[in-house]
Amino acid sequence: MMRVKVVNDSIDLIPLLRAFEDDVRKNVFNEISNDWKTSSEIKEKYGEKGVEALEFFEKIKLVETKWTTPDPKSGERPDKMYRSFYSAFNINISCSVNEISEIFTVASLDCERFRKLENEIYEYVGENGKFGNDVAEHFDITTLALKGIVKRSDRLIFRGLRVERLK
Repeated sequence: MMRVKVVNDSIDLIPLLRAFEDDVRKNVFNEISNDWKTSSEIKEKYGEKGVEALEFFEKIKLVETKWTTPDPKSGERPDKMYRSFYSAFNINISCSVNEISEIFTVASLDCERFRKLENEIYEYVGENGKFGNDVAEHFDITTLALKGIVKRSDRLIFRGLRVERLK
């Protein structure tokens, strides 16, 4: 069955552009496009980066998940399984030049610079999180840039109007 992911919000381009940024993410996505795979199968083949890829795909809602139910007598633990939810993308956005330039700037930040900024935001929001506008103001960035950074991050998430730690 063909499912199409419709992207009509410019901010959703950022995680999509980063979803396949390296060979591990690309290969993991190709594997889960074909069939259900457990996190332990992916970890065995791709290591911890493969598991991180699965978690990122789950955060940006590119995968569906379910739990295995092993035989209780075997002593095995349940394992999370992943499969690609979409087989195609339909991107249809309209936005200002300023907005798209902000989006491409956040999406193309080099990994080292992005991780530094992500870590600073992570520390700033603390255990309880902070309102997004306060975070953007503190770091002297636009709320659009903050939304993009959070969308790209695998450690931060927006819950309502608050930026919170994911892990």
